[in-house]
Amino acid sequence: MEMRGSFCFWKILFLCMATVDALQRFIEVPMYTEVNPGADALLKCRISEKKGVCQWQKDNKPVGMFRNKYEWAAGNTSGGDCSIWVRDAEHEYDDGQWQCQVSSSDYDTLDAQTSSPIDLVVRVPPKIPPRLLYNGSLVMPGQNITVPAGGRATIVCEARYSNPPAYIEWYLGKERLTAWSQTNSTETERPRVWAARSVLELGATRPAHGKRLTCRAHHPSLLPPHYRESFTKLDVTFPPEVTIVGTDINNLQRLEEGSSSLTLECKAEGNPSPYVWWTKNGQVIATTGPLLIRAPVSRNDSGIYGCQARNPSGTSDSIRVEIDIKYPPRVTWVGPDTVVEANLFSEVTLECKAEGNPSPSYQWYHNPNLSALNGHLEDGYAISSTPQLLLHNVSYTQHGRYTCIATNHIGLQEKSHQSEAITLNVLGPPVGEPASTAHAWSGGEGRVQAAVCADPPPRRAIWFWGSLRLDVPSHVGRYKSLEPTNINGCYRYSLVISGTSVTDAREYVLQVENERGFSTHSVSLTVHETAHVAPLIAAALLVAALLVVVLCLVVRCRRRRESVEYKTDDLDSEKTVLPADAVYSSQSQAGTGARAAAPGARYSPGALQVRRAPVVLQPPTTV
Repeated sequence: MEMRGSFCFWKILFLCMATVDALQRFIEVPMYTEVNPGADALLKCRISEKKGVCQWQKDNKPVGMFRNKYEWAAGNTSGGDCSIWVRDAEHEYDDGQWQCQVSSSDYDTLDAQTSSPIDLVVRVPPKIPPRLLYNGSLVMPGQNITVPAGGRATIVCEARYSNPPAYIEWYLGKERLTAWSQTNSTETERPRVWAARSVLELGATRPAHGKRLTCRAHHPSLLPPHYRESFTKLDVTFPPEVTIVGTDINNLQRLEEGSSSLTLECKAEGNPSPYVWWTKNGQVIATTGPLLIRAPVSRNDSGIYGCQARNPSGTSDSIRVEIDIKYPPRVTWVGPDTVVEANLFSEVTLECKAEGNPSPSYQWYHNPNLSALNGHLEDGYAISSTPQLLLHNVSYTQHGRYTCIATNHIGLQEKSHQSEAITLNVLGPPVGEPASTAHAWSGGEGRVQAAVCADPPPRRAIWFWGSLRLDVPSHVGRYKSLEPTNINGCYRYSLVISGTSVTDAREYVLQVENERGFSTHSVSLTVHETAHVAPLIAAALLVAALLVVVLCLVVRCRRRRESVEYKTDDLDSEKTVLPADAVYSSQSQAGTGARAAAPGARYSPGALQVRRAPVVLQPPTTV
């Protein structure tokens, strides 16, 4: 009995527990569902231990089953599958909140179930493309948004009358932007559709000018690529900035007057489009718009050129470029005159002025040959490289023609211009070596010679020896004074003695006079005996010829190497002033005779070179 009673207890307990486990419950509840218009939507709902009746509600109202509209997914609900098909979904009828319900198993079992409301969303694409608003005004198609550079623009994009709300994106060019916010709200007149509103805060920069700003509204009900868009262009205003095109430094350095052309462009970037102008040395000049053209260029085109631009947003800084037109030198003045007369041992200043770009350098040349009138410098000597030529302590060797050459370089080419020659005449009394020697063979012809420089030319010359005197030119007995030879203002006087004898060995004095004074010059003649000298004659002639050749070469080289130094700091050489009684004596003093005129006039040895003629020894005449 006890065992049977225990068995019954446990059986009753198991049945009670089984009764508790058999209560109805959801094993799958409906979920949020979206469906395109005209498509079918499956709303799932499954219940375990189902004994009650399945039913659906939409927006808290029961929904009946209708063929081809609302149908049980499994055909019936006996197996606990209460899922339904919503066929040919329509926004007007099917969009809303749906719930799955099952009634109690019986009247005394409280196991009725109701699911939480879920949304069945019947998609509705945005009715129109998104629209843009700026400063509260609608941005029309093709209209730009104008923002000053550095400013900020608040732009709104709206996508309306869609279900669910559209998702809005922003693009500037190809760059995706982050919106400040997006809000979604139902339309007032149509609560089942939505308005999406995105606000973009955009900082305007110069690089953003002209770029396309796009608002893109994404919605899954749209055909691929599943979005609509609207766009505008950013019109970023900014003051102009200018650059000058055509300023290659190599080209500007080679601009030469008359042969080069210049084209510069003032390139201005600004919004709105700026007005451009050019200035030269601060003054506005007329140009062809932004182009500055000078063809060919002239020296007057040199200067500092500036380029500026202006628009309603402001005025640019001035960009400058210096134009330096090169032109070859031209000597504009030499002086003090084309013919300059200077007293012996005085100072003379010659000046040369030239124009040119780059500034020219100067070179003075001296040609002592007054007969060289062709203007060539082959026989001249370079003496100074300064615009002013200062001649100290001038001597007769410095008379002649002085020419100035102005030189500059344009690119790799040297340009030069030669001035008109200045003729320098050195005026003073005769000057020469005070004493010299001569040689002759007994019985032959003897020559006594002396060289004198003078300007004005000598007007009178007399040879004195012993108690005799002989004017030049004239002759008496065996003595003959020749007409002097003139070489560049220096005169060579010769006294020829025929049938020379030992009694002719003496001192001969030459007195030379011009308008500025006179000077005396002594020549000592030595007469050699002729006995047994015949074998030596040929040798003497040969040696004399060689000496002449060597002397000519030496003199020529010396003239080129030791051309007169005219530098201003090196010409303070000591000079010996002619004694007043020798140079500037009156003609009455000269009449005292050869003995009184014997003291020779002194002169500056460094200022005058007198070539002594070679002495030719002639054998006596054989009778």
